[in-house]
Amino acid sequence: RDNNGNGEAGSPNHFWDVNDSYYYDVGESYRSVDSLGQISGYDPTSDWGDNLYDTILYSNDNVQGAVRDGIDNDHDSDDFNDIDGNGLPWTDNNGNRIYDHGVDQLEDGARLIKGTHVFVYADGKDNDGDGKIDENIDEGIDEGAEDNRYKVNELGIYYQLNWKLSDKLEFIHATRFDAHDRLTDIINFNNSGYNDSYSPLNWDLDHNKSEGVQFSPKFGLLYKHRQNQNYRITWAQAFNTPSNQALFLDIFVTRFSVFKVYARGADGGYSYPKNNAGSAMWYNPYEGTYQAVDSTLIYFYPSVDPKITGYFRGTLEDQPELEPEIVSSWEFGYKGKITENIYGTLDLYTSHYSSFVSGATFITPLVIKRSILTNDHNEDSITNTLNDDGSVNINDQDDYDHALDIWLQGLEGVSAISDTINGIPTPVVIGYVNYGEVDLWGLDGSLTIFLDRAWNIDLTYSHLGMSEFFNPITKAKDPINAPRNKAGMKLQYNSRRWPFTASLNARYVDGFKWSSGIYYGDISPYTIVDLHIGYEFNKYLSANFTINNALNNEHTEIIGGPSLGRVAVLRFQTKF
Repeated sequence: RDNNGNGEAGSPNHFWDVNDSYYYDVGESYRSVDSLGQISGYDPTSDWGDNLYDTILYSNDNVQGAVRDGIDNDHDSDDFNDIDGNGLPWTDNNGNRIYDHGVDQLEDGARLIKGTHVFVYADGKDNDGDGKIDENIDEGIDEGAEDNRYKVNELGIYYQLNWKLSDKLEFIHATRFDAHDRLTDIINFNNSGYNDSYSPLNWDLDHNKSEGVQFSPKFGLLYKHRQNQNYRITWAQAFNTPSNQALFLDIFVTRFSVFKVYARGADGGYSYPKNNAGSAMWYNPYEGTYQAVDSTLIYFYPSVDPKITGYFRGTLEDQPELEPEIVSSWEFGYKGKITENIYGTLDLYTSHYSSFVSGATFITPLVIKRSILTNDHNEDSITNTLNDDGSVNINDQDDYDHALDIWLQGLEGVSAISDTINGIPTPVVIGYVNYGEVDLWGLDGSLTIFLDRAWNIDLTYSHLGMSEFFNPITKAKDPINAPRNKAGMKLQYNSRRWPFTASLNARYVDGFKWSSGIYYGDISPYTIVDLHIGYEFNKYLSANFTINNALNNEHTEIIGGPSLGRVAVLRFQTKF
């Protein structure tokens, strides 16, 4: 947890940010939360008590003791002059591994704090002569040993079976098994420590923890009607594991009033604290206290998508860990010889997508007055209401649109999230969740026509049955970022007399809506013509000349990308 906003994710301590810079500056005092939930002065000796110096106090997660104060709080630095080779930053003359004042002597690079505890500290010197200065002293973003928190182990096993049932019928089966250690515990890879090896000899297998193992099967039938005439039908299921960013992102973004905003991955999920009565809590910045959400309040989730204002909800539910995106598909295909000189393919498919991983979205909702949503703003006696599950009944679209325009007028505070600490405002978290289901269908077709031995034409066409889908989180339609229609043509010449080839390619792309993050808009339809010429001078040297977009049709293929015009490229290739 980066409580002080200076990049030290995981630090349990705070500091008084005197100049409001979001960063710790020399002279600013540290604070922590005591057993009574109150902020108190930071004491680097408090965690250690009577523990020996080399006790593993913070297990393998060194970030747990992270404080940027120039002191080796977790005792993992060896940047001291170990003159007696005992591994301790003092001379331990009586061999009890405890610093005794008047008996033992501090070694260079160490200092005594409060007369009881010895710490290695940052003095700007290479005290142990290893070429490194003050290594592993300022915890947080500095320590490589913290990287173990972001290790991900994946194991995949794949097989395929082709079974010829008869001269005309063939059965196809393939399966992939995947074990991702953030989704299942069936394998303990035993490499969570810093620099631990990835060796199968160290793995432990537990069949009782198979939940989360990904099973991706494929079944198909291939029918050969006659020679050069094939039909097939297949069903398959596949998945897409959440990215490391969606799982482990942890950065300080900005400050909004008294609240600090963080972008955090969904490893472990997100939860919201409740009081003894089971009511969700929220932070009132005007009174500086946490209060229970009552019937006069609702939640509002702003959107990080600039074209969407946000959405309302009446209830607050914990968000589980991310699940993989899953797609199940049926496909029917044909491939064959249509006439003596024409070959063709046709593929029809339908796919069901579920458990999409959202883009960055607000996890911590704002708390606003319920009346913003439910008031009859246009005075037509029709109002919007809330269901028991927290969803909104939009009975009057004009009222709803007006509520989105004026939601800020009803702002009361911010919902509390799981790592809320007494005495400080709750953090505002932006993260990732699973959402939605989409059914998509389409077709792809092609024809290859052999005009003679030197000339042939390829024709292609693709169609998608939809261009956008409903997003249940934002209550808006999201584009699929792909055109409904695409077509292509390729005229190719292969000289039988000279080492010369040429092709003229043309492709048409339908217009479509496009959106990604802050970039969104409409892609206009475009047609592109490309010219390719190849010549082989000898067996050692050849050349290729390409003109992309030969007609210089300036167009944009993604929002935020450049306008593309004509590009000519000449390449020479040699072989030895």
